[in-house]
Amino acid sequence: MRTTLMVLAGALVVGAVALSGRAQRQPSTLDDVVNELRAIRADLRQTTRSSTQMQLLTARLTLQEQRLAVLSNQRQAIVSKLSEEARARGEAEAQLKRFESLDSKSPEGQLPREQLQPMVDQFKRLVATHREAEQQLRGQETQLSTEISNEQNRWFDFNNRLDELERSLR
Repeated sequence: MRTTLMVLAGALVVGAVALSGRAQRQPSTLDDVVNELRAIRADLRQTTRSSTQMQLLTARLTLQEQRLAVLSNQRQAIVSKLSEEARARGEAEAQLKRFESLDSKSPEGQLPREQLQPMVDQFKRLVATHREAEQQLRGQETQLSTEISNEQNRWFDFNNRLDELERSLR
């Protein structure tokens, strides 16, 4: 039993010595150090490039957001002007109808036809002017809506590129 115990203790000592020999690394060579430095430099370049790209894309995204805000404000102003023109045209049309109905009735004591006709003509011109202004404003609104859509697409593109860059850094 004593012999078995001694053999077992000896085997344990030999195993421990073998394991400690494996745990010790060989000293690094100069080539190993140089390769490690090159890898660190490559990682540093990649990190710097990614950081710069991230900053540029963030700045572009911010500019796109500002551009979208400006275009949206311009479109809102156009919509307000369009609403005002439509209201003014409606009022002018109502006045025109009233003068035209006065002209057709022409009861005694009202303005003679020669006095009514210039007013009718003036309101016709006014209605035409408001319609033309409405058409121009609708064209501007359509153009701004198209620009907003294009700028939103650019914003989505920049945002997607930022997302891709973020995923690549993980």
